[in-house]
Amino acid sequence: MVKVAIIDFPSNLAKARYMAAGSVSDLRLREVQRWAAVFQKLPLEQRPAAILKFCQYAIDYVRDPRREVLEDSAVTLMRGYGDCDAKARVFVTLCRACGVIAREKPVRPAEDFPHILAEVYLGGRWCAVDPTILNSSIDRIPPGWMAVTNYW
Repeated sequence: MVKVAIIDFPSNLAKARYMAAGSVSDLRLREVQRWAAVFQKLPLEQRPAAILKFCQYAIDYVRDPRREVLEDSAVTLMRGYGDCDAKARVFVTLCRACGVIAREKPVRPAEDFPHILAEVYLGGRWCAVDPTILNSSIDRIPPGWMAVTNYW
């Protein structure tokens, strides 16, 4: 069952908190568990990179139509596309479901909040991850003018 609601966030920080809570609640979703089982077959240290590649290439990048739409990870996984918050949410949710520490990372949340990426905790530190950029990897995000996406 798909639930739809319109939420007016009092601030971009409130929106960021709402989005972070979403990936936690998504852990129980059947579609998330199904995909997590695939990645759990890999050694723990290989899971973040594999999940990133999956989110980059199996989920197309499509911007929201005219206004912000925040859907759960199962919706994004089943339809195969989403914007930056959808792709980051799936990445974080799948990492967490596979025993990898990850979180959403809004870009300039106190200002205009134009983008959200993710971070994964590896080697004792947080490493930036951007599932919308195809030519990125863990802790290596190219500048905007060099970024390649599968946007349509």
